[in-house]
Amino acid sequence: MSTSTETSLDDANNAQKTPKTVPSTSELNKTNNFQRIAHKKMVVRSYPRNKKLETLAVYSSCKFECCKCNGWKNPNAPPQPPVADASQPLANLTDPCKSCRHPLEAHVSHLENTDEEELNRLLRIVVDVENLFVCVHREEDAEAKQVYFYLFKLLRKCILNTSQPSIEGSLGTPPFEKPSIAKGVTNFVLYKFGTLAQKEWQTMYDLAKMFLHCLNHWKLWPPASRGQQLDEKDENDYKLNYTRWLCFCHVPAFCDSLPRYETTLIFGQTLLRSVFQTMRRQLLDKFRAEKDKMPPDKKTLVLTHFPRFLTMLEQEVYGTSSPIWDQDFAQNTANLPTPSPAEKRKADEAGLSDGAK
Repeated sequence: MSTSTETSLDDANNAQKTPKTVPSTSELNKTNNFQRIAHKKMVVRSYPRNKKLETLAVYSSCKFECCKCNGWKNPNAPPQPPVADASQPLANLTDPCKSCRHPLEAHVSHLENTDEEELNRLLRIVVDVENLFVCVHREEDAEAKQVYFYLFKLLRKCILNTSQPSIEGSLGTPPFEKPSIAKGVTNFVLYKFGTLAQKEWQTMYDLAKMFLHCLNHWKLWPPASRGQQLDEKDENDYKLNYTRWLCFCHVPAFCDSLPRYETTLIFGQTLLRSVFQTMRRQLLDKFRAEKDKMPPDKKTLVLTHFPRFLTMLEQEVYGTSSPIWDQDFAQNTANLPTPSPAEKRKADEAGLSDGAK
């Protein structure tokens, strides 16, 4: 398989602001994790300044000349039972490092005149580093583990150098392909349904938004877990795009010190081809399994109109000369309905507006 059924009808419903079904266990766990991380960042932000410095000292090199210690280590054993108030410092600026024996203040002297906002930014990175450390040790897939470790080292270096995170090297910079998936799907709606009456066109427009929303929340499978026989080029393309997706879409969702991008805005036809068929099958299976929870109008939309929409889109995704992937694609939109301000805002959020080029 190439994708995971992490996205459910709830995600599709979110795209159209319609009643939701009960979230799955995996979705609840993901939401709880995000809330836990956000709460942790709020807590460290409220620390007194000396506790903030103590926390950052662990990731800061000693400033004594010729000392190679890259992080302060508390010489004292953790208190038992643990201190109830996490904001209380466990050390003083004069306490020696267990490794280099230099005082804690020698590890944070470069932060002496740093303002609170910058300290808070560095502390947010600390929380992300701690979460990535957990990811490295829990992840079973070798490629994903390697990416987590790379990002762990990158963010740790940012704390060390008080710098901004920047992913560089062979991955390139977003967007990775033009036109983007969002732009291609927008072109598809115009190309295939631009002459329909407003009501019918609006249905196709809503289905396009739902599809893009699902793809933006879809969890890609590691290359080794796809179980597909691919030629060398397709396999290499997917490996590269999977790594990019981890670094620019997936990990930044819970490590917000990294810049985050929507999948449909930075990837194009190449990634869509690699995930479309499996995503389509799993998504429709999910909708069929949840049909008894849907209101009648939703059932008609996702079980009647959506399969036809996906079949027509599939032809353009895998076609060798589909015009929807032309960067110069143009369609007469004079006959199309003018979206309301609310619809325009929804389109911007879904990546269907002109900004998704």
